[in-house]
Amino acid sequence: MLGAIVYRLRALNSATLPLINGRLMHAAFFKLLHEHAPKLEQSMHERTGLKPFTVSMLDPINEVQVDQYCLSVKRFDEFYWRLTSLDVDLIREIMTMPSGQPIRAGDLILSLEEVIAKGRRDCRVISRADFIGRIKANTPTTEMTFHFVSPTTFRIDDRDAPYPKPELIFASLADKWTQADMPALIDKQLIKEMASSAVLTMWSGQSRSIYFGKDRGTLAFWGEFRFNIERMEPTVRRVFELLARFAEYSGTGRLAAQGFGQTRMSFKKTNTL
Repeated sequence: MLGAIVYRLRALNSATLPLINGRLMHAAFFKLLHEHAPKLEQSMHERTGLKPFTVSMLDPINEVQVDQYCLSVKRFDEFYWRLTSLDVDLIREIMTMPSGQPIRAGDLILSLEEVIAKGRRDCRVISRADFIGRIKANTPTTEMTFHFVSPTTFRIDDRDAPYPKPELIFASLADKWTQADMPALIDKQLIKEMASSAVLTMWSGQSRSIYFGKDRGTLAFWGEFRFNIERMEPTVRRVFELLARFAEYSGTGRLAAQGFGQTRMSFKKTNTL
């Protein structure tokens, strides 16, 4: 199964939180698992390679004071927190967290007010077979827009690659697809080669250094990037749409389990068959 669930959280105290708070929310997620499903939490820790989940950074519902690096959170401020998973047991655990559950992120203590499973476009649970089947049944897309809503980056050898080249985006997603043991086989190298025919037709974004500590960080980008893929054969376009929609669950690029690479998608389809 593939799952994306959104929690509504309420602050129980006032505190300052890093604007890039994915690492704190990653730790908060493991703390939740440790309290409610310790065996599952242990298995997540022991997995190598792709972690079968992502956690978003806190998304303020009300107006929260923000400077370049910090959120100044006041008591009763509310946030959305999106979690995704490629693991059926983890999805069930995420969906059944009790309301009132305290969640600690650094000095900030939050209360889980609501598990929102319906009514939001970015909140859904679907079987792997249905996920693939729906895309096969539809007219292949000709244009796709990646909305990178959190900092996104890739790694080439020993350096950061903070730019949305289609070869990097789709190679990353093909790699995640394979590591997640998804049903259909997708060749990463072939996808990377074919991605070069995707044409960037619109973009709006920025890039900068993101710091985790005084001497640790990465270069990253975010924003909207639209690609036209109508030059590809229809069957190939379906594979690329499959990977693009998968990005909403797997995240794109590095550090997706720590809030990076959060991705939303939109598509345009024309009858070119």
